[in-house]
Amino acid sequence: MSTENTTGAAQQAATDPAEAGVVARLSTLDRFLAVWIIVAMVAGLLLGRLVPGLAPALDAIAIDGISLPIALGLLIMMY
Repeated sequence: MSTENTTGAAQQAATDPAEAGVVARLSTLDRFLAVWIIVAMVAGLLLGRLVPGLAPALDAIAIDGISLPIALGLLIMMY
């Protein structure tokens, strides 16, 4: 198989109207989901470094060993 055939197939798939329609129907949040996840991770790391009392405060908000901030974040993420 030559590289011309695979390149042509990739270009055809990228310009296929049905494929472009799926991407166009996605919301901005869905389209850039990986970016938002990385931004949230970086923000969490920065908050942990810049706010010294944040970790103990978050650890104190727990019921039977279940962290309420994490549980709330998971529920929001699933919604």
